[in-house]
Order: sequence, then structure tokens, then C-alpha cells
Amino acid sequence: MYRDRIEEIIVKFITKSISADELDILSEWIEHKENEQFFYEYIKLNYVADFNLSSFNKEKAKLLFLSSIEEKTIVNKKRKLLIPLKYIAAVAIIFIVSLPFIFKKSDFSKKPVVYQEPVLPGEDKAILTLQDGENVFLEKGKNYKKNNVKSNGENLFYNQNKSQENSKIAYNYLTIPRGGQFFVQLSDGTKVWLNSESKLKYPVKFIEGQSRKVELIYGEAYFKVSSSKNHNGSDFRVNSNAQDIVVLGTEFNIKANQNSNFIKTTLVEGSVEVNNGVVRKLLSPGEQSIININNEKIDLKKVDVSYEIAWKNGFFMFDKESLEDIMKTLARWYDVNVVYENVEKRNVIFSGFLNRKDNINELLDYLEKTGEIDFEISDKEIKIK
Repeated sequence: MYRDRIEEIIVKFITKSISADELDILSEWIEHKENEQFFYEYIKLNYVADFNLSSFNKEKAKLLFLSSIEEKTIVNKKRKLLIPLKYIAAVAIIFIVSLPFIFKKSDFSKKPVVYQEPVLPGEDKAILTLQDGENVFLEKGKNYKKNNVKSNGENLFYNQNKSQENSKIAYNYLTIPRGGQFFVQLSDGTKVWLNSESKLKYPVKFIEGQSRKVELIYGEAYFKVSSSKNHNGSDFRVNSNAQDIVVLGTEFNIKANQNSNFIKTTLVEGSVEVNNGVVRKLLSPGEQSIININNEKIDLKKVDVSYEIAWKNGFFMFDKESLEDIMKTLARWYDVNVVYENVEKRNVIFSGFLNRKDNINELLDYLEKTGEIDFEISDKEIKIK
């Protein structure tokens, strides 16, 4: 293959503009060892202004590249092709930093982050509150089973009890603490992924012929709703503070974090109606609604869905976000407190791609080596200087 053509495809891959056919070409081309080496060398030589060379890890980069092409399998006439239909935003570098300047060589010799011991990432854990008020702590390695609910410590499943379909509705709560995440499949088959510091209220079972209603009390959740076609036309509704969502069968993300005046709903597939009691808006795939709970407006904008739902797939993805917003996200996942000794640093802008499995010390080290930020970690408190 001509060198300029493969260079063009690599650039498209990094900038998320690659087509399925081009990704097919790149997937086959990179299987050859000499091509694989060229792939990484090309990035290192041409994107020096975008990432930390001293932290570049070929094996981690390879894993990120492969993870970006293993999301779904499409069978075409010739062979099976692995491509990311919805999450093609992954790039083959550990962390990309986009700042309004070019790094100097001295930027890469900064001292490492000061810390006493590693701050590890979050894990699967939750508190299940039953209808009688009993709290059940769910965590890895701990099984739980009662009536129509069971858990292996990493997931929670509800089975519909057909003999009690028309009985009174009873509710459970699933609370995800800071430093946690959890998955629950409701009795109608709807799947919900809950991010750290979130709380969901839902019925143990749904009554046939009635709307299926749940409440995201606070936090962030990704919903994959069981189609109304499977439930005699019954719609699915999600309430979250100042908004109601009506769903027929779709996938979407809601972010309604505590201490935030905004509720953001991002539609991935299908169609949803967002209602704040005054205004109604119908979302199309790739659109995000933003509700300010202090006024009656609903704003709509087009977004890159990959960034909004990256957390569900095990990553953080930030696109020109302030350090303050980035640290709020990291603080929830790593269960740490953030203190700004230099308040001006709150507004420094970064873009980046991070693995949620890494401990926070590694991630902060990448940021510090830009020369813009200094961190100090002590007893799960991060000081920004």
C-alpha cells in the first residue's frame, strides 16, 4: 500500500473520521509487525505536541487501538470486520492533552506527582435497599438472592413474577457510592448502568398495561430500554429532578449529578421526549438536551456520543473541558477530595482519553507533565498548586 494512503488513514483514525472500509484496511495492515512499528513511530513523530512522549507505552497504546475495533462485529461479503459502530472515538495513545501551545522538551522532565500511596480506581459495589428498608451491600465475590432478585456482586437481576403482575407496586433503591459502579437489569428486561455517586429508584416488578416508571434520584445512568413492543405498548418513563423522559425503546444517557444545576440527556439510539413541566423536546440520535433547573428552558445541541458514554465502556473522555470539571469526574470515581491552592488552575482546558482502570496517580502524572499543573496527593486529598 502507498505510504501516503496509510498515513491518511491513520490520521483519520486519530481524528475519529475513519470509515468502516478504512478501518478494515488499517486492521489488516497493522497485523504485520513492520507496519505496527510504523504505526506507533508515526504517531510519536507527528503528534509530539499532543501527548507525553516520556509516558508513551506501546503495549497500552496497542490495547487501546484494539479496543476501538472490537466493540461490534459486522459480517460483510468477504469476512468478519470488527468496527466500533458507536464508540469509534478511541485513539491509540494513553492520554491526549490539547492546550493552546506546543510543549517544550523541558515540559517532559517535570517531577512526578507527590503521593504517599496509590489511589486505586473504583469498582463494582452498591447498596440495595429493599421495600422493607433492609440494606444489602453488594460487592464483588458476594452473592445475594431473595424472591425475584439475585446478584453475583457485580450485577443485579430481577425476574418478572407472572403470578403477581397485578399486585401493588413495591420499590427498591440502588445506591452507588463514590468509587463505585453497578449494573442492574430490571424485571422488564431494561438494562441500566449506574456511574459512581448515583441513586436509582425502581419497582421490583412492573404492572402490565401501565407505564414503566423509574426515577434517577441523582447521578449518571445509561439506559437500554426494553421495547414497548414487548410490553403491550407500555411506555418507559424516567424522572430525574426537574425533567421527565418518555421512551418507547431506545438507548440514552442521563447525567443529573448532585450539586449541579444542569441535567444532560444524550440520545444514542431511538427517540425520547424530554419534558421539564413547561417545555417538551423530542431528541434524535446524537442530540443532547440540557436543562437548567433554575429556569424553564431546554437547550438542544449535537454532541459526540462517544464522549458522553465513555464511562460505561471503561474510559474517561474529555473534550476541551476545564480542570475543575475533569477533577469533579475523577473525584467521584476515585473517591478523593480536591483542594485548589491555586484557584486559577480551575480554568485550564484539557482534552484527554483515560482508562478508568488506572490508578489516579498515573493519570495525574500525565497531566502534570504538561507543565501546566502541579499535584500533591495525601490521604485521598489532591492539592492542585
